[in-house]
Amino acid sequence: MEPDLAGKEKYPHVIFNQYDWDEVGVKMPESKIALQREEGRSFADQPSGYLLHKASLWVFGGILFLAAWKGQAGIVILLGLVFSAAGLAALWSRASLAGVRCRRRVRERRFFPGESTELTLEIFNRKPLPLPWVKIDDEIPVELARDLAPVPANRPGYYLLSRWASILWYRKVSWKCQLHGEKRGYYRLGSLTVTSGDIFGFYPRWRQFASADHITVYPRIFPIERLEVPSLHPMGEARTNRRIFQDPTRPIGLRDYRPQDSLKHIHWKASARRQELQVKVFEPATTLKISLFLAGDGYPPEGPRSEEEFELAVSTAASIAHQLIDQGTPVGLISNGCQADSGQAIQIPPGGSRDQLMEILEALAKVTPRAKDSSEAFLERESKSLPSGTTLILVASQIPESFFRLLRDLRERGTKMLLLRIGDPKESALDGMIPSYPIRHPGDLLTINPEVQA
Repeated sequence: MEPDLAGKEKYPHVIFNQYDWDEVGVKMPESKIALQREEGRSFADQPSGYLLHKASLWVFGGILFLAAWKGQAGIVILLGLVFSAAGLAALWSRASLAGVRCRRRVRERRFFPGESTELTLEIFNRKPLPLPWVKIDDEIPVELARDLAPVPANRPGYYLLSRWASILWYRKVSWKCQLHGEKRGYYRLGSLTVTSGDIFGFYPRWRQFASADHITVYPRIFPIERLEVPSLHPMGEARTNRRIFQDPTRPIGLRDYRPQDSLKHIHWKASARRQELQVKVFEPATTLKISLFLAGDGYPPEGPRSEEEFELAVSTAASIAHQLIDQGTPVGLISNGCQADSGQAIQIPPGGSRDQLMEILEALAKVTPRAKDSSEAFLERESKSLPSGTTLILVASQIPESFFRLLRDLRERGTKMLLLRIGDPKESALDGMIPSYPIRHPGDLLTINPEVQA
């Protein structure tokens, strides 16, 4: 069951690719690095291509001279026709790609698994010379092209989508196909190659262009009917609809010091004026702040189970973010997993807008199970910058014992935590330290209640 934001009207980022198109192929936007265009002639693959080579000219020239010397008019005429056809074909081939432009358009570059997007390839012939044949090859990631029955490309992980056509002068031809997103990820579309030549196919020429296009497939979002977060009940086990915290960034007054007050809240100037200790009174905050931590390491060794558990962890974080933001709770995301496009970790501060949810889903679509820092080192560094009163929800698989010290320190500092353990967790010293709940399959997300598990 996908959330309602999966529809087209919920995609604020849906755009058509806006590129300037070079003479043949795509040109990257001004802010990007210029395209590396490659051009070549495929003479070696065509036996007829050797007709106009230097060595061939000397050989055929000698034969022509001997035939003329011996008065063999038929041989002279035949060789003349061959050289004329070859020369005309070579000239035609040289002009075949002049004035030719190609374009790739992707209707929706962001969607959920199970959805599809339309890919359009276009070729323009902007010259008076027709193209008796032209071929365009597009490199498509394997995960998006399974229903197109293409052929494997030379580049690992890509299929080659090929289309042929004949184009008259000043005409355009286009092809449309559907790319289906079956798996979460950030996919870069490969290069475009345009091939054409003379009418005989003696001297084909090609041009290849790099591409800046990409497609993002968001993680799957599963329904959550009940989500129990520890900080929903800050005063004990009794439940209340009002969430009471003090926001240290919003002072509203002063009062006399009490023994249980923190020294960091003392207003020293006011205390000096009144000759007795005064502490700041803060405005109560009625909204939780949740920060999701997705561990990018600690999963089983390489294999199908490792990938399944990591994808389940990503979908768990996405489902919780969707559920809480839909209820109006600000949610942030941190992860030591490197993103596919930038290679950087994820650091998104809490927020509750619809754009915040899209930013989190975008980051989760790009996250990979590769981490530069360990989960312990990353979380220890990031926990120092978490907003006061933030509840930390950890999504991880295997928790090493070295992680316990950090979690114990966070608990002693008053940080509310909930641990969602992905896969089949084993008993450890962590049990009982902080509330935890196992997520073995998507069905466990329907009700997340650590009290029941305990």
